[in-house]
Amino acid sequence: MRLIFSFLLICIVATALPVSAQQDTGDFSIRVFGSDDNVAPTTPTLTSVTAISQDQINLVWTTVTDNFLVSGYVISRDGLPLATTSLTTYSDIGLAASTNYTYSVRAFDPSFNYSSSSNLLSATTPDNQVPPAEPDGGGNQSTATRVILNELRIESGMSTTSFFIETARPARFEVRWGRTGAYELGYVVNDRYVSSYETTITDLEPGTTYEYEVVGYTQLGRAFVLEQGQFTTLGIKTFQAPANVNRFQATRAGLDVQLSWDVPVKDKISSIRILRSHLGFPAHLNDGAVVYQGRDTSVVDEDILARYSPVYYTAFVIDAAGNVSSGAVAVVYAATDTGDSGTDPDSPGGLNPQRLPISTEDTAYASTSPNLPAGTRMPDVSEIFVIQNGVRKSFADQLLALSSTDSFTLSIPKNAVFDSLKTIIVTLTDPTDTTQTYSFLLRLNKDKTAYEGVLSPLMVEGVSRLTIDIYDYQSAVVGTYIKSVSFADMTNEEVLPIFPDLLIKKGLPILMVAILPLLFALFIFFFYRRRQQR
Repeated sequence: MRLIFSFLLICIVATALPVSAQQDTGDFSIRVFGSDDNVAPTTPTLTSVTAISQDQINLVWTTVTDNFLVSGYVISRDGLPLATTSLTTYSDIGLAASTNYTYSVRAFDPSFNYSSSSNLLSATTPDNQVPPAEPDGGGNQSTATRVILNELRIESGMSTTSFFIETARPARFEVRWGRTGAYELGYVVNDRYVSSYETTITDLEPGTTYEYEVVGYTQLGRAFVLEQGQFTTLGIKTFQAPANVNRFQATRAGLDVQLSWDVPVKDKISSIRILRSHLGFPAHLNDGAVVYQGRDTSVVDEDILARYSPVYYTAFVIDAAGNVSSGAVAVVYAATDTGDSGTDPDSPGGLNPQRLPISTEDTAYASTSPNLPAGTRMPDVSEIFVIQNGVRKSFADQLLALSSTDSFTLSIPKNAVFDSLKTIIVTLTDPTDTTQTYSFLLRLNKDKTAYEGVLSPLMVEGVSRLTIDIYDYQSAVVGTYIKSVSFADMTNEEVLPIFPDLLIKKGLPILMVAILPLLFALFIFFFYRRRQQR
């Protein structure tokens, strides 16, 4: 009896070790950190308030510190909140001439602790005949009434060319270009007076020489030709549009719009350009006002909802070779008296997920709108292609499974869409949160053979939906296609973190194989020892 008890005791001890280790794993995988933040940031100091023109005043203030993090600053004009920003500068535009304005600034942190208000500084906009004073206080009229170019840098790609302009004083700029000195192909103009300006023109032919002209405007509206010359795009190369930004969102914050996005990680990105319009989604790099150009992942479009509603945004990715993505889109509406959420039930591009009934079934819908010409050509589901890693699938496939870690292309042949149908927008539902959707434009590729857009991977697994909306020339939806898609990790090599749970899961069979012979040997040892004692 004692022999049997000893054997059972050894077995219990041997199996208790892995069970205890598995129970202890909760101590390693669950940790909660937290602390109440009741400390406000330090108070900023407003260092300068300068009247730049009859309708613009520039503000500059010092940075502040916080015990955790500084989220941004609130600018007030004449005692009333004006805008928020994460920068330490701000341009207040749309002002009246010959008017005095007083400003202050407060800082705030993520817990919405606000600092005390800064010092007050005032500036008076000049009248329509008197130019503003020099920023350094000088009164040299020879420089105050003209634009002086300090530097002009031009960088050409195969289909794009970027202009970098610096001047002695703030000015507005216009860049014109064309194949001849008439600059017949286009122009771009900024809406604020700045000393440094950057813009990129697109849809250029590779290996082609263009004429250009850079014009600067003073605060009185006088135009000065700063530079004229030529630039030549790089030679012919195979064009492949880069992936769009991911998770592009526009959120209303009072009268401001907060824009955020994720940068594609597998493409060589030159810059990201955000355009704004109140007429519809900007369709190319020069179709709208430039809100941002750079490589950050967020920006605030300040006070825009005081002027326009709705506001349409498109985010373009420009790669190192000058290729441009099809564009990610978002739309925001101003608040109403009923306190709505800033969306509209008829907003285009599937941007309102409740516009169509939520369903897990694949659908294809074509309008019978009388606005469409007779015999209008609409794509068949077999003509809507999803391409990933060289494998082509279509909306007609019964199961659409994609890798969650690789970009994929949506493509519809040009001849499958009637010419009067002007806009195609694809919307992707987040597999982990069905209330979140991200929308993208499909644009004609360089070969003019298909409407295409490259979507970055969401890097999450699960079932999602792809919705394609086709619009006619009157911005009415005439076709809707919905396809369920399953995102999964399809990499061959399984990458697993090393945790105690995993060690127990994988090592338990091996551990038991090693223990059993030991248990058998111990059993034999106790058995013979017992017999010798008798």
